[in-house]
Amino acid sequence: MSEDSAPSRWWIWPLVALAVIAAVVALVRWGPPIYDLLADQERVRSLVEQFGAWGPLAVFGLELAQSLLAPIPGQAIEAVSGYLYGSGWGFVYAYSGLVLGSSILFFLARRFGRPLAVRLVGESSMSRLDDLARRGGAPLFFLIWLIPFAPDDLACLAAGLTPMPVRQFFILMILGRSPGIFVSVWIGANAARVSPVWWWVILVGIGLAALVIWRWGDELQAAVLGLIDRLSQRF
Repeated sequence: MSEDSAPSRWWIWPLVALAVIAAVVALVRWGPPIYDLLADQERVRSLVEQFGAWGPLAVFGLELAQSLLAPIPGQAIEAVSGYLYGSGWGFVYAYSGLVLGSSILFFLARRFGRPLAVRLVGESSMSRLDDLARRGGAPLFFLIWLIPFAPDDLACLAAGLTPMPVRQFFILMILGRSPGIFVSVWIGANAARVSPVWWWVILVGIGLAALVIWRWGDELQAAVLGLIDRLSQRF
């Protein structure tokens, strides 16, 4: 289908503008009391402690779900985990869910092959998945798991479609994904020290980043993969 015959999506930008305006109004109206609550990190943690083991299980489950289905950004879950449980336990809870989810993707692809991978990611992502599986070597997969904005969950499926040994997969995946998870958790653990002005800057930055990823996500991932491919060829 040519671009001229593709359905117009002019209505998306007014919708995005309305969502941004609504978010700004909500922040102006309810932002200060919410900030006052969240700034008291110990108070929030004491409230969460009332849920007992359900709190860590929720973090674990959400991280597991996002690695399999990607319903919400993993960085948000990891930052919340760090805010609630600190850099140490926050990392453990979030990373455990991520490792389990990544392992499930790998073993599903290893056991059921490409037909199941098609059902999991859809036809639109299969060309990229096939390309990763065809070119994939240890340096390529490690860099995908290490560098931000790369299709790291897709790489777990692709690795399962290659002859990569299980031990090598675990070593590369664990080492590659650890730095990004730790940074997100650390940011969450220190979020209470951020002033209100910087929270506005952060929220605006997150909103702009989400818009860029939504609009140019495929192009961004393609550019990152191109960089990773060139780097991996040097090893």
